[in-house]
Amino acid sequence: MDELINGTEGRVRLVVRFWGIRGSIPTPGPTTARYGGNTSCVEVRGDGGDLFILDCGTGIRELGQALLADTTVPSRIHILIGHTHWDHIQGFPFFTPVFLPGVEIHLYAPIGFQRGLEAALAGQMQHAYFPVTLQDLSSRIHYTELEEGSFRIGTCLIETQYLNHTAPTIAYRLTEGSTSIAYVTDHEPFWTPAGPDFAHPGDQRHIEFIQDADLVIHDAQYSDEEYVTKIGWGHSPVGYVRDVALAAHVKRLALFHHDPTHDDAWVDACVRDMQTAIAARNSTMEVFAAAEGIVLEVHGEGAYAVTNKNSALLRRSIAGERVLLVSPHDSDVTAIERMLVEDNLVLMPASDPDTALKQAKQFSPSLVIMDASLLETPPGHFGDRLRTVVGTPQLPIMVLTDTSDIVNTHPAANDAVSDYITRPFNPPMLRTRVRACLARTLANPQPPTPRAR
Repeated sequence: MDELINGTEGRVRLVVRFWGIRGSIPTPGPTTARYGGNTSCVEVRGDGGDLFILDCGTGIRELGQALLADTTVPSRIHILIGHTHWDHIQGFPFFTPVFLPGVEIHLYAPIGFQRGLEAALAGQMQHAYFPVTLQDLSSRIHYTELEEGSFRIGTCLIETQYLNHTAPTIAYRLTEGSTSIAYVTDHEPFWTPAGPDFAHPGDQRHIEFIQDADLVIHDAQYSDEEYVTKIGWGHSPVGYVRDVALAAHVKRLALFHHDPTHDDAWVDACVRDMQTAIAARNSTMEVFAAAEGIVLEVHGEGAYAVTNKNSALLRRSIAGERVLLVSPHDSDVTAIERMLVEDNLVLMPASDPDTALKQAKQFSPSLVIMDASLLETPPGHFGDRLRTVVGTPQLPIMVLTDTSDIVNTHPAANDAVSDYITRPFNPPMLRTRVRACLARTLANPQPPTPRAR
């Protein structure tokens, strides 16, 4: 489906081409022929001449063939991987440039569970699964594991932000000159439902990351109805995607990571419904469904402010950090302790406020996870009392709650809470949220204040 969607007139800043648009598993066949069945892969080229590839699902195979068909294969290729779930890396062994001596492949990804980027790629290329090992490749491969923040490649500014998924996952925002695109997959709303005001701090952060982007490529795997039975799977319903894009004043929105069960007719209907909803809100935002072969010229206007000036290249080890868990529920302690051990975190459980205050004063936790029932423990906000005892005004606090209505029942607490986790929680997703919260804290250390005596 070779189609050029024209941007505004003027000098091209970023050129985007879709090579793979499907989520979870390749879905070839006559019912998906127009939009395509290959898994995630997007090519981006800027005026600086660098080649960026967003994810290496099965779509990267055809991209590799196209590069070979050119007169010269780029000597340096940058592949930005959101996370190492199989549908985002399974095309890598079929990307022909990795077999060519003289080609440098720069791979970027967040630090994953159990194993790092190189080990994850090597795992799928063991002889039990593939005839060629990672070590057999002739290209020169560089591995960079990223945190949340920003860095530059040539003339392109690249920003990263953690997403809400079942494995450590980051979104990418690429900015060259005044033109900016955001690649946001795989991601689940922080609240269910998110609500029109996006009261959850995570949703607010998400909107800020894509604010005023000229193009946002966003996970839109489920219908709103489907999502009800898919909560905790780590993907977005289309209504949420529409609402965050409108809240962020996005100029163009590409629906991406189509579910394997969604055929071309389903995607067509989804786009029509969203266009109608957007028009009803008097918005000029353009929306379309990503399809293999679509090429976009993306142009931007005006200045752009970097949202996070911390270096994404600086590793922030969370091993050994102390987590204070304040909950009267033994089930919380059991589930969270099992999860924290995987990241070598030290859990300090406390079943009541007095014990928690004593623990905090003695051991100075880096993170507090507390039951929502303790938010308004007299006198005053319990989180503020913990911060005073520790001497850390910005001590991150995650609240375990049974309902998203907590923002209405405890409005005074909202500004003091870093994250809300709704029960029943998905353990891998909670683990990624804990990681992200600690990494942000380590990236922005606060000067201590006098501790309470």
